[in-house]
Amino acid sequence: MSDLRDRVPAHSLIDELLRQRQSGGIHMDATGRRLMVSEEAEAWYRGALGERHVAAILSDLSDDWSVLHSIPIGKGNSDIDHVAIGPSGVYSINTKFSPGKKIWVGGYGMYVGGTARPHYVRNALLEAQRASEALSAATGLTVPVTGLIVFVDPASITHKAAAGAGEYRPTIEVIASSALCERLDSIREFSDEQIARIVEAAVRPETWVQHPKSSSHGAVIDNEFADLEAALGPQFGFPSVSTRPGARTSVREPRVSRKAQSRRGTRPASRARSKKAPRKTGRSRRERLITDLVLSIGVLSVVWAVLANR
Repeated sequence: MSDLRDRVPAHSLIDELLRQRQSGGIHMDATGRRLMVSEEAEAWYRGALGERHVAAILSDLSDDWSVLHSIPIGKGNSDIDHVAIGPSGVYSINTKFSPGKKIWVGGYGMYVGGTARPHYVRNALLEAQRASEALSAATGLTVPVTGLIVFVDPASITHKAAAGAGEYRPTIEVIASSALCERLDSIREFSDEQIARIVEAAVRPETWVQHPKSSSHGAVIDNEFADLEAALGPQFGFPSVSTRPGARTSVREPRVSRKAQSRRGTRPASRARSKKAPRKTGRSRRERLITDLVLSIGVLSVVWAVLANR
């Protein structure tokens, strides 16, 4: 692959998932009805979901931005989830799929749902530093890179202190996926010429690895993952984009008590109809009885008058 723009979101993770399927980490059970997935394969799958979710968000950026996905780095055995290059700078983005979890960060300390994850900060610092060194060497410019740890739909993020404690040159920030585009759309730092120069270097595999390896085709990767998602999603209950925690489409209207509904005059239509119909039927029956009684009295009065005149 001569251009990293041909790589798709979670490219490396999906490659690993396909290897897991070949080695038996993903296989059908004896009945042929249920897909069995090892813990390792499930972790790869969750990571792929997160990267593709964030990639969808990044696709909303303006045309001033160039975004690369799953960039191999170093010896090619690891990668950077996303690199975004635009007017406000260069960002290495490390995605974490932990929807609904509470995040706590302070210096090198990080907790995700109460579990310590200090390596998240260390890895993000290393990725930002390596990206800065690679792009600076390839362009002849000084290219600072901000490392972003992006959590997909967390319940909350508590910042006790800045991530990484500011010890190293790369700046590290921890944000929710919903705030990603707003964070990138900030003060301009690079000219159009500088952006073009950085992008030209960033899309070349040799900028990131000394000996680039061949890569599977992006369209094949997308198709293979679509098959896995169709099989694994319903089985494990992974949230889709439209039903993920925090998505507007998943928010239900608050329940209103019957008493409050009565005060507001907003009784549900089905219930209103069920109560009105009997009342309407009752009034009609009484009206008919009264009418019949009045008519009977009237007839008797006429008969009496006729007999009296005789």
